[in-house]
Amino acid sequence: MNSLHLKALLLAIETGSISAAARKLGKKQPQVSQWISDLEIDLGVTFFDRSGNKTTLSTAGQRLLPSLTHTLSQLDMLLQSADMIAQGEPTVLTIGIENYIPEQTFTQPLALTLDLPNLSVEVYRDEIEQLTQDLRDGNVDIIITHESDTLHHQQFEYCRLGHYQDVLASSPSHPLAALSIVTTRDLSQYRELILGEINEHSDGFSPRYAMFSDIQPLIAMLKHHKGFAFLPAEYVKSDIENSQLVKLNCDFEPAGIIRRVELCWRNGLTLSEQGSQVITAFKKTHQLSV
Repeated sequence: MNSLHLKALLLAIETGSISAAARKLGKKQPQVSQWISDLEIDLGVTFFDRSGNKTTLSTAGQRLLPSLTHTLSQLDMLLQSADMIAQGEPTVLTIGIENYIPEQTFTQPLALTLDLPNLSVEVYRDEIEQLTQDLRDGNVDIIITHESDTLHHQQFEYCRLGHYQDVLASSPSHPLAALSIVTTRDLSQYRELILGEINEHSDGFSPRYAMFSDIQPLIAMLKHHKGFAFLPAEYVKSDIENSQLVKLNCDFEPAGIIRRVELCWRNGLTLSEQGSQVITAFKKTHQLSV
């Protein structure tokens, strides 16, 4: 079964005329008619009801039209993907994002990436150690992580994007909210709500804590006056504006905690046109402070 014959059939259906389809293809009408007749023989169906000089789409043709359209669409995608592979262009891009990096880092760049019609995208979250190992092993194309202590990455390319800010927040009804300035001693008297993984080990501000791997239940407990938390400002901005949460002023971090973010990608990715477009999108359209 020839793909050109299928295209001729679809054109004949769309134009309502085998002659018109032949003209669009630059072929003679008898040749296109023969192609369609061959398809009817091969498939055992009649696509057109022919009465004198009038040709109309048959019931079988109407039923098969969606499949025909889908088949040719998939064929076009196959040819485009093959052409991209031949030119060294990626057809699938895998992006890893470190847990708890706020959406302002990647929402707009990712939206632009999804606008590339012939590129499939896979996105997942994980810990920085696993993401870095995945990049070294070639299992991911791009990773977005909090800035590491490494001065210069030698195994892959990278760019420092910018930073976001963590703020100290609690419910307006929490005792800490009544203090004009909060000290570490004040914090140690109440439960700290921490956004993180259970197996993480870090020094907190209170001997009592609750660990959450999901931001939503953590914020819900904040609103229920169950403690305090350091969180990305983006996560609590609307709740603070609506007076459901308050930002606490602390003496040890008066300007807030700055979290720096970096973008890393496999060597050679930007040599391809689409790879270069994606990296440029992440560099230029993130919503981080610089």
